[in-house]
Amino acid sequence: MRGGTQRRPPGEPAASATFWSWRDRMYAHANSLDLAAIEDVALLTYKECLEAGYTSVGEFHYLHRDLDGALYPDPVATARAHCHAARTAGIRLSLAYCVYAAGGFGAPLGAAQRRFLTTSPTQVADHLGLLSEEASSSTRIDLALHSVRAVPRAWMAPLAELARNRGHRIFVHVSEQRREVEECRAATDLSPIGLLAAEGVLGPETVLVHATWLDEDDLDLIAQSGATVALCPTTEGDLGDGIPPVAAMLALGIPLCVGSDSHAVIDPFAELRHAEYLARVATERRIVFADGQGQCAPALLALGAANGQRALGFEAARDTVVVDLTDRIFERCEDPLATALLAGHRGLVDKVVVHGRTVVRGGRWCG
Repeated sequence: MRGGTQRRPPGEPAASATFWSWRDRMYAHANSLDLAAIEDVALLTYKECLEAGYTSVGEFHYLHRDLDGALYPDPVATARAHCHAARTAGIRLSLAYCVYAAGGFGAPLGAAQRRFLTTSPTQVADHLGLLSEEASSSTRIDLALHSVRAVPRAWMAPLAELARNRGHRIFVHVSEQRREVEECRAATDLSPIGLLAAEGVLGPETVLVHATWLDEDDLDLIAQSGATVALCPTTEGDLGDGIPPVAAMLALGIPLCVGSDSHAVIDPFAELRHAEYLARVATERRIVFADGQGQCAPALLALGAANGQRALGFEAARDTVVVDLTDRIFERCEDPLATALLAGHRGLVDKVVVHGRTVVRGGRWCG
């Protein structure tokens, strides 16, 4: 999809090219993939993630059904395909089984969403139980609520309780678009964050993906809950989502990490740099992410490594990413870490070791 979404169809007005038109393209692409293709694309993506320097991925997985919208004989076959691809690639995986039951507040799924359907919290519990046999020291099975518009309100509290009882992390796309916030307020008289809080979804095990359009009450609720926010700067830029209030989150002590989300770019150096640069644009100042000594690079390193591993439940992981310090960008540089994180790129990655297994050598996946 990468290059194919970087153009408007002939005659399409400029104002119509939005997240929502991109989503239509994404749906069409998702509905073209059979089971073998799902695993093939997952393996390709995980190899690229490793070559870029990612050692763990949270897979927000909701392509559950076959091309016609029916369950496979093994109802979690597509999720297993991701687990198998991750094991083959050698990347740590949090497979976040995603609940997707509505096409909007009070609306049924559309035809293009037929492969996403989950029918009840009981079905979710059953499918998570089937997937438990995929869990290992490098593979977790977790839970995702797609969004407040795709999960009925009555399901939220039971699903959150289910996740906590079984030790699953909880992931939610939230407040990515203004329209989502407006529709949620119209339907519930609450913001998306307010709705999640009211239904008991927020907590230390919750990861809020995007969290772009937040007001002061939202920020306070997130801070009080201990939830983590996963910023996706290259996706938020690619889709024109907006700029999240990073400085306000940092001031409140909200834990932050980054994700590649739509994979418009698979490059953690770009994610970290854009997180800092977008925060600079929003605040009109420099060094927004900073450690106790006012240094940007160590704070970004924590954002990209320790915070991300903790958000995915892999806080005890000890993986290694070796950067090629002979690259020309390091010649005469004053601070190699700052140079790598704020001027670097995925091509700097020379070697990656995950769970004791060397998976990248010379910048290429080596199995």
